[in-house]
Amino acid sequence: MLEKFVEKINGVPAYLRDWINTFRGKLTIICLIGLILLPLANPGPYILGIFATFMIYTIFAASWDFLAGFVGQVSFGQAIFLGIAGYVTAYIMKYIPLAYWDFTSFNWVVLADPMPWWIALLIGAIIAVLFGLIIGVPALRLKGPYLALGTLAMSLILYNLFLMGQLGILWENAFGTELFGTDGLGQVPPISSNSTIQYLMIFLIMCASILVMTHIVKSNTGTLFKAIRDDETGATASGINTTKYKILAFMISGFFAGIAGGLYALRFSGVNPGLFQPLYSFYAIIMAAIGGLATISGAALGAFLFVFLGEILRLLGDIPALDVFGGFTEPIFIFSILLIVIIRFAEHGLLQPVLERIQDVWDLLLGR
Repeated sequence: MLEKFVEKINGVPAYLRDWINTFRGKLTIICLIGLILLPLANPGPYILGIFATFMIYTIFAASWDFLAGFVGQVSFGQAIFLGIAGYVTAYIMKYIPLAYWDFTSFNWVVLADPMPWWIALLIGAIIAVLFGLIIGVPALRLKGPYLALGTLAMSLILYNLFLMGQLGILWENAFGTELFGTDGLGQVPPISSNSTIQYLMIFLIMCASILVMTHIVKSNTGTLFKAIRDDETGATASGINTTKYKILAFMISGFFAGIAGGLYALRFSGVNPGLFQPLYSFYAIIMAAIGGLATISGAALGAFLFVFLGEILRLLGDIPALDVFGGFTEPIFIFSILLIVIIRFAEHGLLQPVLERIQDVWDLLLGR
């Protein structure tokens, strides 16, 4: 029934119609329906918050997978876009109302205070795109491990810049608002005071982000991206402007990482310089690698395991009896071990093996 409905809709890409007919497509639709219906079970703000965090990390991991998995540009500085967009979104929501200049009264007329969250989110993502352009141009002179180390260095520079107390004093003296310093920005208005509405908004943005990134990699531009990834020298010899497309890839990746950063600021009602830490870049790498590189949708599986297993480990860490294990119960330690095991036994990630096992069980239940 679903396949026939999609086929009747004009303008639906052929790859999407074919995907709906696959087991992966049907399972994904079921999962999305489950996420939509989750608020009906009245799980409470805590559970909805965990699921919202999972969806934000899905966008973030997918943005890194887009750059590394489909263009071959491995970056250790994805946290740059996350942090910049998070700060911009938080600053706009906290200090800048929606207003216009009235030439008759020669004064600002405020339309909304605070700024509508979706406008602040979009502006933050656009600023992240500009940083993607700024970073992409000099970074393209580097290749392989040097590109990864170069983006890592930029991330560390921004981290230390936003930590600078003296710079914070200068900013507050000039603009009268806080921005720099260890405390970051707090008390940022959320998307909604209703946790269900906030959850559904993040869900819709996640679906739109994954759909757009998937469409890009399935398009002619995506084919050029994959050609650069597979053989950059051959792509250049074929007349492809590799510099142009790699910069474009940095900007697209920065936009969606910026969307994740803005949602992060709105979800947690604040940001701090810790977002620029390389640890957040490695989070994206871990989630994408767990799900499987060059899959986009694998980022969702990786983010789900990362967030929910991390939450379970955090709760276990509060049990006094487990204190004897010390740092061995830390999430980052567990995920590091998990990543090593996955690379050893499932180098293409868990998404495909998990789908195959689920399909085997499904076929067995149907007697196929």
